[in-house]
Amino acid sequence: MKELTLNVQSNDCDENTLHYYSWIPERPKGWIHIIHGMSEHARRYEEVATFFNNAGYMVTADDHRGHGQTGASSGSIAHLADQGGWQRLLQDQMELLRNISRTNRLKPFILGHSMGAAMSLALCQNYAHELRTLVAGIILSGSWYACSASYLSASAIAHLERACLGPRNPSKMLHYLSFGNFNRSFKPYKTEADWLSRDKSKVLEYVADPLCGFPLTTQSWVDFINGLIQMFQRKSFVKIHPKIPFYLISGDRDPVGANGKKVQELFCRLTESGVEDVKITLHRGCRHEILNEINRRDVCLDVHKWMDSVLSRK
Repeated sequence: MKELTLNVQSNDCDENTLHYYSWIPERPKGWIHIIHGMSEHARRYEEVATFFNNAGYMVTADDHRGHGQTGASSGSIAHLADQGGWQRLLQDQMELLRNISRTNRLKPFILGHSMGAAMSLALCQNYAHELRTLVAGIILSGSWYACSASYLSASAIAHLERACLGPRNPSKMLHYLSFGNFNRSFKPYKTEADWLSRDKSKVLEYVADPLCGFPLTTQSWVDFINGLIQMFQRKSFVKIHPKIPFYLISGDRDPVGANGKKVQELFCRLTESGVEDVKITLHRGCRHEILNEINRRDVCLDVHKWMDSVLSRK
């Protein structure tokens, strides 16, 4: 694994030093770019990267702003930006993908998990035509669909929390409203993160990791929720290029996806919007972090087969 940095600058001159990682086998046949979820970081995917290296795929992943080494090095853990944090996340990813693409001939499969799945979907909406030529396909892990109106009350609470606490302070209330209810289906639970996986060692690693599980700042929540409201609008889905292949993978015990129901709704929304190649697999018994589950090798094998099939059609 190599740790690298990239200085990125958004349209309004906001500068950020992005820390990212690469795992490169000899003569790679493909490339996977991992977009991690909220309150975690890229190095948690090292086992996944090793699996795909052995299958002949180059793997890259970054620590988003406010996360991992990117957040730690700038003293901004849990804080995306003072304004426009969601758009800055998307701009960072595009700059990183463009930069890495200049150094190799491969087109990446984007593998986004949870918030990273939402980011991947938003990238397909905001940069549709560029991604059609830039990427080979999109893999969404731990994804979901919800109508935009369902986030209006959450947005109001986030704005109120920002007014009360200030934009750079974390909100325990918003963290609980988003994460706190996910453990309910897994009583009796031993940690607040049991909903992530049946693999107890992976759960304990997450709980012990100081770069995991932190509550975001109020401004970050405002930006994230507003990003979801925009992303789930019908007019946003029709922007996705119909030729980009999608693969939705989730656990049928994942509370984020309502045990698969909201993942199936996302499948329907994509197909109704004109996307021509969408596949879905709900893995039995799996919770939210499907790539950290006890059957994660089988999950990775499914993804490997799908990517190989996509490449064979190119």
